[in-house]
Amino acid sequence: MPGFNRAPLSATAQASATAPTNGDVVATTPSPITSLSEKLWGLELNRGLPHVLSHDGITAMPGDLSRVRSFLAEEFPWFGEESFGAPPNETIVDAKRWYLRSACDAIELRLEDRTIGVFVGAPEDWSSYYIRIFAVLQTYQRPALIRRFGRECVFEPLARHHVERVVADTSPANLAMSRCFTELHFHVTGHQLSDRWGPLVRYTKFLEPACEAAFLKRFAGIAAGGPTRTGKEEPP
Repeated sequence: MPGFNRAPLSATAQASATAPTNGDVVATTPSPITSLSEKLWGLELNRGLPHVLSHDGITAMPGDLSRVRSFLAEEFPWFGEESFGAPPNETIVDAKRWYLRSACDAIELRLEDRTIGVFVGAPEDWSSYYIRIFAVLQTYQRPALIRRFGRECVFEPLARHHVERVVADTSPANLAMSRCFTELHFHVTGHQLSDRWGPLVRYTKFLEPACEAAFLKRFAGIAAGGPTRTGKEEPP
């Protein structure tokens, strides 16, 4: 699955992991770095990882900075803004590294000793969580795996900490992601033309039912539990 948008090639390294001989995966050596999610909401998105997601052993694990960078550089090089414009100066590079190391959450999808997917996100504001990158090798782009990862590793933890929505941007030509968003019950909530990424469609998944009801009432003409407004009066 292509990424939600083409973000810088880095992520938060919050823990290392080892695979004991008995087949269990155990997280070790947590990093002292505190993400923005933890500062705002008291949420450590990597808490509870590793988490096995499939019968063949694909596991969500805390992201390792060097592995995430290497994976994106090798498998999804077009995610880097440096590939499409003038290289940023050293100040911007340092700022980007600080932001991705200190503000973002990173999760890897691993199969045995191989990274097959990465997730990078961070709070967009005090009530919204922004997904910067979600990239999975084509061989492993299974709808059931993607749904389970999103539900168990992202949506449910955020909802438990009262985050109201998850947002992401993608190209309108990215049909694979459009289908994925539909399956995950995202709404189209905006459009923009970015100088770095071109045209983008904003998708939102509401974690708080009251926020979704308010959106539907204001912009879709749908009252909570009511019929869709067609713009025409129905006959009595």
